[in-house]
Amino acid sequence: MNPKAIVGKVRRNATPQTILSVVFICILIYVVLVPLVIMVHETLIVHPMERFQIPGSMPGDYTLSHWKRTFSEPSSYSFFYKPLLNTLIISTSLAVLSLLIGGVLAWLVVRTDLPYKKFISNIAIVPYIMPSWAMSLAWITLFKNPRIGGSQGLFQFLTGISLPNWFSYGMFPIIVTLSLHYFPFGFMLIAGALRNIDSQLEESAELLGASRWQVLRKIVFPIVTPVIFSTFLLTFSRGLGTFGTPAFLGGPVRTYVLSTMLHANLVGQRPGIGYLVAFVMILMGILILYMDHKLLGARKSFVTISGKSGKSELTKLGKLKWPVTVLVIAFLISVTVVPFVVLTIDSMMLIPGNYSLDNFSLHYWIGPASTSIGLGTGEPGILRNPAILNALANSFKLGLVTAVITGVAGMLIGYTVVRTRGTVFSKFLDQLAFLPYLMPSIAFGSIFLALFAVPRGPIPSLYGTFALLVIACSVKYLPFASRAGITAMMQIGPELEEAATMVGAPWSKRIRKIILPLQKSSFFSGLLLPFISAMRELSLVVLLVTPGTQVATAITLRYTDRGWYPYTNAVMVLIVLTVLLTTALSRKLMGTDLAKGIGG
Repeated sequence: MNPKAIVGKVRRNATPQTILSVVFICILIYVVLVPLVIMVHETLIVHPMERFQIPGSMPGDYTLSHWKRTFSEPSSYSFFYKPLLNTLIISTSLAVLSLLIGGVLAWLVVRTDLPYKKFISNIAIVPYIMPSWAMSLAWITLFKNPRIGGSQGLFQFLTGISLPNWFSYGMFPIIVTLSLHYFPFGFMLIAGALRNIDSQLEESAELLGASRWQVLRKIVFPIVTPVIFSTFLLTFSRGLGTFGTPAFLGGPVRTYVLSTMLHANLVGQRPGIGYLVAFVMILMGILILYMDHKLLGARKSFVTISGKSGKSELTKLGKLKWPVTVLVIAFLISVTVVPFVVLTIDSMMLIPGNYSLDNFSLHYWIGPASTSIGLGTGEPGILRNPAILNALANSFKLGLVTAVITGVAGMLIGYTVVRTRGTVFSKFLDQLAFLPYLMPSIAFGSIFLALFAVPRGPIPSLYGTFALLVIACSVKYLPFASRAGITAMMQIGPELEEAATMVGAPWSKRIRKIILPLQKSSFFSGLLLPFISAMRELSLVVLLVTPGTQVATAITLRYTDRGWYPYTNAVMVLIVLTVLLTTALSRKLMGTDLAKGIGG
């Protein structure tokens, strides 16, 4: 072929969306796939602190000892298999409970004549907005016992009943608190699917003589089943990588899961074993992605079946209407308002475990540093503690920067995937951008530790820098923004852009004047979830923070390890307030609403 013809063909194919797809694929390969290769390599070499554990070895030597110790030695059961079993039990249980709670609530809101639907829909998503381990801290405050907690909880103070260890700490409270955090996830997905069922299908079946039960069994349930499976798998995957709740509730009774074992190995100078545990967790996440793809098809969005559909007939609750409403609202208040109030009360008790009015104090909020007051920590109250205020500022900055980066990248990825739909680039970029979502958070943090702990070519070591936290959070939460971007672009036909091209508008102007204004609502919605997630994140950043890049969530872990629960709870109250106020402000100014279209 003529060289000029080749150059001309390359120029014709080098559209902005093609160039963007290549750029994003290269970046994501480096920050998602390359670290996996590096991680596997790290499991096969001797690290400096491990040379004393492997006789006759030197740093940098290749070895299979990490694999043998993890999988085949007598200590493997307690070292790996027992935490793996605990992880599977917790993840399966919380996925089932979240599905049941979220599914029942979704049915009541969407398919019955339950009153106050909008209020219920909005308050139901609050537990998901809060950090996953806020509920665990509230549980400890309520139900701890002196045998392990060092002081009595609020329940024992009020009733005089000392609860057993299995109720206060360990597997049971971990499953309960995580389920109460993740049930809004199932509620939002199932409610959205129920709402989008075309009522004409049900009306046609009823005209043909089908009973209400037959309509549910033959039409409603089959349509919702893919969402149920997807909700189960995705919730299960979230349980694999959670760290805060198992650390706070499992640590005191030595109930370990893969995430806490990964943290213990990396902090304990056993990186080879730590990275191997992380690799196993990532393989489990990828397996879930494969199962989701095989069982449900590619990650399809659940849209209205026909162009126009009326509202489906609502099930009448009859005499149960108001009792059910009271129970639903009471449940939601108990998992949203009560934990927040409990944490606030405990942060104002000078002597832990004594909840009488004469023990009320603002010392842990505004008190001076002292070794003779309260816990005698020598730390000032959180509102006059420079380290805590700086960590809170870092958390807010991390959330803001992450939201902007993921919002812009998600919009461009959505544009690229939709405009190149049907090509290899589109499919690969879509899957690559979604992959971080199914990687357990703490394992994902560890691969960034492996990638950026040392200089690699022109890229310097980023460990100990704020940039590393931003990169990790941006890549981890990119799926939220990319999903929003793809969904929005699917609703924008190419005709407007083609017309602008015909009158000579450059690509940058088309994005600025056409795509961005039409995507504005989805763009801001794509900003909200990454901001909330980065603000409340612990599992992802716990391995990456240093004293110079401390964030508020990591400080709570340090205070909890020391038994300084009033400080921990006070910081948690500030984090929750910041997230809730930001969410409310975003909804007011930019129209973002996570519960939009579900109730009311």
